[in-house]
Amino acid sequence: MKIKLILFLVLLFFVSFAFAQTQSVFPQDKVNKVIFEYWKKKIENKAKEKTLHHPKSFEANRTHFGFNPFSIEKKDFNITDNKDVLYIGPNPDTFFICSDYVQNGDIVIFGQGILVVDSAKLTLSGHLYAQDEGQAFFRNDAHLHFNQFYVGQYFVWLVDNAKFEATDATVDANGVMHYAQLHDRCTYIATNTYFPDWTFRKVFNTSTLILEDVNHVGDIMVDDSCYIHFTRCDTLMPWFQTPDGSVVNIQFPDPDYVDHFEFSDNTPGIDNIHYTFIADSCTQCWWSLETLPGCDVTINNSIIRGSCVRMFGSDTINIDSIQNYTFHANLDVALGDRHLEYNNSYIYWWNWYPYENVVFNIDSCSFGEMIGRGESKTYATNCIHDGATIMLSAGDSAFVSFADGISYSFVGTFKGGTFLFVNSSIIPLWPYQSTNLAHDSSRLLAVNSYFEYEPEAMDSALVMFAAIDSLSNNTVGTTVDVIGSAWIDAGPLNPVTFDRYKLYWAAYGDSIWALIKDSTVQIYHDILAEWNTSGLIEGEYDLRLIILNSAGDSLTGFKTITLLENTGMDETGIYPGGAMLLQNYPNPFNSHTTICYQLLSNSNVRIKIYNLSGKEVRTLVNENQKAGKHSVVWDGKDDSGERVSSGVYFYQLKAVNEISQIKKLLFFKTRKEY
Repeated sequence: MKIKLILFLVLLFFVSFAFAQTQSVFPQDKVNKVIFEYWKKKIENKAKEKTLHHPKSFEANRTHFGFNPFSIEKKDFNITDNKDVLYIGPNPDTFFICSDYVQNGDIVIFGQGILVVDSAKLTLSGHLYAQDEGQAFFRNDAHLHFNQFYVGQYFVWLVDNAKFEATDATVDANGVMHYAQLHDRCTYIATNTYFPDWTFRKVFNTSTLILEDVNHVGDIMVDDSCYIHFTRCDTLMPWFQTPDGSVVNIQFPDPDYVDHFEFSDNTPGIDNIHYTFIADSCTQCWWSLETLPGCDVTINNSIIRGSCVRMFGSDTINIDSIQNYTFHANLDVALGDRHLEYNNSYIYWWNWYPYENVVFNIDSCSFGEMIGRGESKTYATNCIHDGATIMLSAGDSAFVSFADGISYSFVGTFKGGTFLFVNSSIIPLWPYQSTNLAHDSSRLLAVNSYFEYEPEAMDSALVMFAAIDSLSNNTVGTTVDVIGSAWIDAGPLNPVTFDRYKLYWAAYGDSIWALIKDSTVQIYHDILAEWNTSGLIEGEYDLRLIILNSAGDSLTGFKTITLLENTGMDETGIYPGGAMLLQNYPNPFNSHTTICYQLLSNSNVRIKIYNLSGKEVRTLVNENQKAGKHSVVWDGKDDSGERVSSGVYFYQLKAVNEISQIKKLLFFKTRKEY
């Protein structure tokens, strides 16, 4: 039994620790390939549109990406020292908790060990492990509180005949999604128990999960030969795995109320499914599927919450234009290794999981989750990750790039995975999604991308951030402040430090680059360099930002900007009218955006927001102001305090001599607000 415990702890601790200590090789070639091909494609596309481009026009709505000044204060998630592990067992050993108790570290129950929490609150900053017939009981208004701050920080782990039972109890995870896993003939029972936070339970092997009178059940991964039975439960999302050789041809019952439904080999239309799932007198049953290679699945006349596709092997798989929240009269998903067909069915969310050596290209799709594993390579373009079924991630040695996209959730990288964002926005729907973390020895890389919450590195991980955001003005013959970000964040076990950044300029499409600045100082959404544009002519120019760390790894970002002719500005860089309106940042935005402007002389200033129809939406400024630099923040609300609709808006500055300047901005609501 002791040997099993040691193996168990080695499996759960040592592997993660080894990944945290080992710095995997930075995938420089893959990163450069994505960034340079992306830039080349932008140049080629723009060249095709040249005939439509006026040489003196300035695209004022160019998007701004970078560090969000409104992001929350950085949490220190790496403080894990001085935690004590509470061992219960292996000999007959019952640990009673009858008054509130705080455990700063894991609880490990094994052998004949038993944990009983009765009419008390257990605050746990760690995992709850039970194995080798170890048992945990929570009863009589007991409260298990996991003091966690990000998704997956702490788990309930049951292994090898262990048992977890909660009766008339509460289990919460501090407002964050919680996980529980059952392996090897384990049992998890909850009766009349309250789970305020969303829980993801994974049930493997021949384990048993029984819930009665439980609301807000959450996700359930239904695998192997497990047995699952829900009675009088609400809001449950079972993911039915369809393994190699399985056949499923059914219609799911109405999800709003299910009197009795069984998903097993005993159900007509189902074959070679070795588990049993039963729902009795349940409401809000969110039917979902987890398809594997070799399965034959046809779903008819059903409402499907989640369609999960796991891809294995070394094939190249191309998916495009598959959207969430779509009714399909007949959809035969183009996967060569299985049959997946939906007839007269509505699908809420798609999840995509490439493994092994799969090359996965996905374009113009929306989905709930995408995670790269193994040594797979994923290239996502023009996609929307709506955050409904958790996260974006790269694990193992996988490489994932996400270009010209939006995520309404969060990103987490693990082991030796690499996730590269290019020209994308990451804006969470829910508070628990406000942590973007790189774990183990993974890498999270961002180029010209906007994060509502700044990404952080843990363990031996690395975050690199390169962004060219905007210019202080856009007139030749002046000194232009180039605003952006150039920084890295290395985990506490990673010796890598920031080395330098270099900023260059070139004539549009040219390959000859001139250095603007070479600096060893990190920049967080501030002035990267002062660019002297004397001697340049009006037109388009390219900027190139390279950041390097002490290991020689680099990240490159490009941006095309337009310089206008000098029409007689004075030395202050202000237009002859006496005022200059700058591009807002961030743009696009969801919560707040800042509009900056400059005045040469004291003036009455009016700044107003208009919709595309020209209707006035909001007056931001209407007062006399002194000469100098000014800014105002718009929160996306109209004059009556209501949030405006998503879309393009104009903001207008009228100042000295009533001269008007107008620029565009893009506001969007999260799906939560609709």
